[in-house]
Amino acid sequence: MYIETEAAAPPDLSGLSGGWQVEPAQVRAFASAVYEVRQGINEIRRQADALAADPPLLGTSSIGYGLSDKFLDRAGQFGLLGELYGLLTQLEDFVAAAEQTAAEYEQKDNTAAWSFGAG
Repeated sequence: MYIETEAAAPPDLSGLSGGWQVEPAQVRAFASAVYEVRQGINEIRRQADALAADPPLLGTSSIGYGLSDKFLDRAGQFGLLGELYGLLTQLEDFVAAAEQTAAEYEQKDNTAAWSFGAG
């Protein structure tokens, strides 16, 4: 949707059936929320990296060593860390697709606005 100024009221779209509308401010707010989620996940990943780097000290018995190995396995590359990296990859893919879609819509809106203003 093309809006000339901040003070301009959005058009009444109540007569349209189906579809949806997204304002640029909503896209910016969504991008900010995704950034906060990404920061939180990165903090969890840093803490999980630290957990996976040092084996817990659970004694020198075979049971202690077994529990320590199990803990490292669950925290490591194929455990918590793997899941967090997978989540970050999915989040990055989603953000990239959303940003590309928003840019395409903005370009189409600008082209349409220009064509109406040029005529």
